[in-house]
Amino acid sequence: MVDSRSVSARVRRRRECEGCGHRFTTYEEAESLDIDVDKRDGSREPFRVSKVEDGVRRAVKDTAVDDDETVREVASVVKARVADRDVVSTDEIGEMVMEALKERDEVAYLRFASVYEKFDSAKGFVERAQDLE
Repeated sequence: MVDSRSVSARVRRRRECEGCGHRFTTYEEAESLDIDVDKRDGSREPFRVSKVEDGVRRAVKDTAVDDDETVREVASVVKARVADRDVVSTDEIGEMVMEALKERDEVAYLRFASVYEKFDSAKGFVERAQDLE
C-alpha cells in the first residue's frame, strides 16, 4: 500500500502491484447492517451493534472473563444471527445476548438478565439463577 486516507465514510487506498509496479486505487467502507429494531415501546430504530457491546460491557465488568474478548464475541454472535433479517425485536436481541453470556460467565449472564428482564423482586433473580443449575 502506497497511501491511505479517509474520504467521507470510506477509506481510499493507493496500492501498487509488487509484480509489475502498476498502481491502482481501492475504496473500502464498513459493511452496514440495514436492520431495524422493534423496541418494547412500539418504536423502531436502526440496529446498532454498539448498543449490544455497551450492554455486554456493563454485564462483564469486574468479572472473571476477559472484557474486550467477550464483548467482541457476543456482539459477533448477535450480529451474525441478525444479519439476514430486516427487523428484529429487542426481546430477540436480549435472548441472543443472554444465551451467549450464559455460555461464558454466569455472573455476567445474571447481571444482563437482571437489567434486560427488569426484575421487580429478588424472586425473579433467584429463578433465573436456578436456571443455571
